[in-house]
Amino acid sequence: MGYLVRTITAIQLRLGDVVIPDTGGHRHVTQHRVQGAHPVVAVQYAETPGATTLYPPTMPLLIEIPDATTSLPAGRSL
Repeated sequence: MGYLVRTITAIQLRLGDVVIPDTGGHRHVTQHRVQGAHPVVAVQYAETPGATTLYPPTMPLLIEIPDATTSLPAGRSL
């Protein structure tokens, strides 16, 4: 199975997304919410239970997504 990398903003994150940070390994999103009068995106990752990371809503983040063209068995199409 192959993977593609896509840039999204913090507000576009979804549960289960795999974020590729600048340093360290991949992180799986387990909680995502917008909070505060000056909104920030609060994200929790499976790799750091209980810790919350705050991002500006427009902060660009890299996520990893499966490549459907390489994950299908040979002879099958979409």
